[in-house]
Amino acid sequence: MSAATLRCLVLGRDPSGESHTLLTLLEPSQGLERCLIRQTRSKQTTSPDLFDECEITLERAKDGGNRFARDYRLLHRFSGIAKNHRTLERACRFANMVRRNPPPPESAEVCYRIAIETFTAMSERPRPDCAYFKGLWLMIKDGGWPVHEHWLGNLGSRQAQAASILTQPLDAQSTDEEAVAKLSIDLERWAAGEIHFVLP
Repeated sequence: MSAATLRCLVLGRDPSGESHTLLTLLEPSQGLERCLIRQTRSKQTTSPDLFDECEITLERAKDGGNRFARDYRLLHRFSGIAKNHRTLERACRFANMVRRNPPPPESAEVCYRIAIETFTAMSERPRPDCAYFKGLWLMIKDGGWPVHEHWLGNLGSRQAQAASILTQPLDAQSTDEEAVAKLSIDLERWAAGEIHFVLP
């Protein structure tokens, strides 16, 4: 068995059989990784939670099958996300966008930084709706897609509104939530239609 210790973000946590959980992880050098971790009720052991930043030691069987987590160490938990249901929904949607549109290894480090910044903003700052819009914008833009020219440039009267959300800090946002939601939906649809993003 070969083992590697990775610093990761937990983007998914799905049941797998009676005794294991399948984790989907974002790792800054390789992108998405998946592994199985044994469920435990021990109070001495930290169980993985969505959006955790962690260090995890993975083992791979000699036959190249599933990787298994041997050790899980929590580095940071974005506990503020779970305090509001709508914030949690947006954080889950952002995590699912990354899961369904994984970055190639050369973009993984930037995607990891964007995800950390987005989850931090959702956990600690106002306007998680604007944080989601900014995070999605950055993920598309830093992937090399012409979102500024082809999407923002064709928004017409709403261009100034979108630019304001992207440039203003979260605690200075004044755009109402309905307008932000519509812009986010438009951006998602553009990404799905023009660059073949898979939507959650």
